[in-house]
Amino acid sequence: MDTVKRAFELSKEHGISIFKLSEACGVPYNTIKSCERRGSQLNVDTIERLCKGLNIPMSEFFATKEA
Repeated sequence: MDTVKRAFELSKEHGISIFKLSEACGVPYNTIKSCERRGSQLNVDTIERLCKGLNIPMSEFFATKEA
């Protein structure tokens, strides 16, 4: 799973920009953008903080949509 892409998807679904979400969670925006540029993944701590900002459980972050 591409965790950066998923973070962008969820922020869009919740009607908040990734920038505003990162500010609200205390996650540096540059952390997310750097991962996106490098093609790397977000670490668990960052994902947990983003989930708290979105008020969702981590299981929802990792849930896949059924076809």
